[in-house]
Amino acid sequence: MRVLVVEDDRMIAKGLERALRQDGYAVDGVADGKSAAEALRTSTFDLVLLDLGLPERDGLDVLRELRGRGDATPVIIVTARDDVQNRIAGLDSAPTTTS
Repeated sequence: MRVLVVEDDRMIAKGLERALRQDGYAVDGVADGKSAAEALRTSTFDLVLLDLGLPERDGLDVLRELRGRGDATPVIIVTARDDVQNRIAGLDSAPTTTS
């Protein structure tokens, strides 16, 4: 399984990446929203761990672009933002399914 870790705090990113690698995951890491958007346009991931408060480009913008392309890659938002508006915005960016 290939995981993209998008986190600008190096200590947090290194900890996440190390733990995932120890569990056998292939991990790529980027530290800003611009690099995350580029990685998601050019590579395939099985999971994205996404911080919202990123330099260069906000994590929610990256998520909206991903979903706008119809890409339903699972995304786990990892952030210190805890207000209701940010939770709603993240959920609104979730892929919709049709039957």
